[in-house]
Amino acid sequence: MKKLVSLITLLCISLASLAQPSNITGTTTLKQVKKLSLYKTLNGRLIEVATANTDQNGRFAFRFTPEYEGFYCIGYGPAHYTTTTYKFYFKGNEDLEIKLNADNYELIKTNSNAIKTLFKWDQALNEIANKSMTLAGSTTYVDFFPLIESFQSTLASFKKNPKTGNKIFDAWFPTIVDNDFAYCAINFMYMPHPAHPSKDEYSSYYENFNTENYFKEDLLKLPYGDRFISNLVLKKASGKKNITKETLIESIPLDVLKGQYILNFIERSTNIVDFNKLTNDYGKYLTLPEQKQRVEAMEIKLAETKAGVPAVNFTFSDIDAKPIKLTDFKGKLVLIDMWATWCGPCRAEEPFWEKLNDTYKGKEIAFVGVSTDQDKEKWEAYIKEKALKGTQLHAGPTNPLSQAYKINTIPRYLLIDKKGNLITPDCPRPSDPKLIELIDTWLTN
Repeated sequence: MKKLVSLITLLCISLASLAQPSNITGTTTLKQVKKLSLYKTLNGRLIEVATANTDQNGRFAFRFTPEYEGFYCIGYGPAHYTTTTYKFYFKGNEDLEIKLNADNYELIKTNSNAIKTLFKWDQALNEIANKSMTLAGSTTYVDFFPLIESFQSTLASFKKNPKTGNKIFDAWFPTIVDNDFAYCAINFMYMPHPAHPSKDEYSSYYENFNTENYFKEDLLKLPYGDRFISNLVLKKASGKKNITKETLIESIPLDVLKGQYILNFIERSTNIVDFNKLTNDYGKYLTLPEQKQRVEAMEIKLAETKAGVPAVNFTFSDIDAKPIKLTDFKGKLVLIDMWATWCGPCRAEEPFWEKLNDTYKGKEIAFVGVSTDQDKEKWEAYIKEKALKGTQLHAGPTNPLSQAYKINTIPRYLLIDKKGNLITPDCPRPSDPKLIELIDTWLTN
């Protein structure tokens, strides 16, 4: 009988420990908000798990079962817009009712003391958070630094004995307060403002800020943790010379945080060569399942940029409206310059482009300029005025090359071999001597 009672007790404890559904209801006064998203936190980033449309009265609702105990967020803009995304603490069996306003939310009711405690903290931090996260705001360090210094003195009172009845939350809450405040304070330094301080104008908080206090694995449980890692790296590198990607990565004390930071570089890769170098050099830090999944997804996206695969064919018109195809240059190396008349860095490369054309005149290489200008007439006038060398074509902002090779910034230079196969979708610029080395190597192949 005792064994049976013990078994039943264990079963009841096990059933009780399973997460229960949580219910979220709310309204919004914002007429433009037609859909809201519910996000989970995964490795310091927000991942959408559900959406809800608002009705004609601005009402919305979510019902979900938490995957873990911790932060979930509700927002009505892009996930990284902190000013339109609000964090809540769920473990299961919470009932939450909120009202979303222009720059904040109201807690109408909840059965969770953890959510109530977090709400009080978020309301207290709201002014600083909004000033810290708002793009193109009028706030400068002159009025922001005094706010930081004044508010810092109150942190201890917020962290002291939350007593929500949730031992996990209560133990973690002081860390939440410290990180929330520090993230707002440091993020402000890397947002555009009408004026920025010199190091001599830093207030006490910034002078004494120690990044090592925040480079902790807890960052991966915070909705903004991924962005905070990047800010901490910048803060730690502030004032140092000869900063490189390698030194930035090495400045992070924890390997798991190194992996998270490295993903920023990997996901900005524009070709498989750079991708492979990054994963070969730093793959040992990519240990979390989601980190590995993001790397695999990026590799799939870059598959078409592998050296030796057929380059994406195109047909664009020249200045005389004659259609020109990539296959027209078969038997020659093809250097493609993706550019636009409004692009300053593109124009800065023009003298070097012209010199390359002269250097390789009569060689088995074609120089092809592909304009992404929206205004074709402006491009035509520019070409006639400058008399640019090489074959000059107009493609417009949305074109097969830009889409296939993920060309989001210009100038970009692509090199294609004599058989029409891709050498690289992101080769050195004409001003870089390494481009001549690359061309010479492939001309002899």
